[in-house]
Amino acid sequence: MLKNSITSGQLIVGVIAGTLTDTRFGLNYLDSQNTQAIGLSVSESPQAQTKLQALDRETLTQMVIDTIEKLVDAGVNSAMLYCNSLSGAIDLAKVKENSSVPIVTPLEVYAKLTESYRNFGLLAANCQSCANIEKNILTLNPTAKVIGIGNLQIVEDIEAELPPQMIIKLHALKELISALVKSGVQILILGCTHFDYIYDELNQITTDIRLFLPSEKMLESLKKEIC
Repeated sequence: MLKNSITSGQLIVGVIAGTLTDTRFGLNYLDSQNTQAIGLSVSESPQAQTKLQALDRETLTQMVIDTIEKLVDAGVNSAMLYCNSLSGAIDLAKVKENSSVPIVTPLEVYAKLTESYRNFGLLAANCQSCANIEKNILTLNPTAKVIGIGNLQIVEDIEAELPPQMIIKLHALKELISALVKSGVQILILGCTHFDYIYDELNQITTDIRLFLPSEKMLESLKKEIC
């Protein structure tokens, strides 16, 4: 997926995500912020993306490096890994070392949350992603507590374009949040960029906990790098 119409002298973001759907979500978000972007996905479906993470770390890392370079050739001057699972499965340090443009991922954004919160809820696409995000949080705040849940079916339902209200009901997300609040959770990280799709509806029924998506903070970080 490529979205062109590039104007020189502006922030131009290369969006890399797992599937066409979350790539589109990333492009739509950046468009809503008047930011030019080009997007590429690395897999065809949520299942294929999950299997992709089973590749050895080096192969997957090189795949991301190559994808970034394709985007650079297309005209971007920065890159956003718009995928939690992918960000945690690669050697991010190596990717940044081999990239000619600044790169931001959700993981750096979550790391900053440890300065303000100790008790985290985490809803991710799969358990591997949960583990990587939790590891990232605990590295910076060893006293943090994370209650994590991975549910690929939610991602598949979003890919199938089920109504957000139906997805929330099918997966008892209101009840899940209530249980997290009772466990002392202060903030729920929606640790999959697919979950942009249900954020507004979920936020309307959630009053006792903060919901967090990383998109805004990732864009802010790139603007500081480029502007």
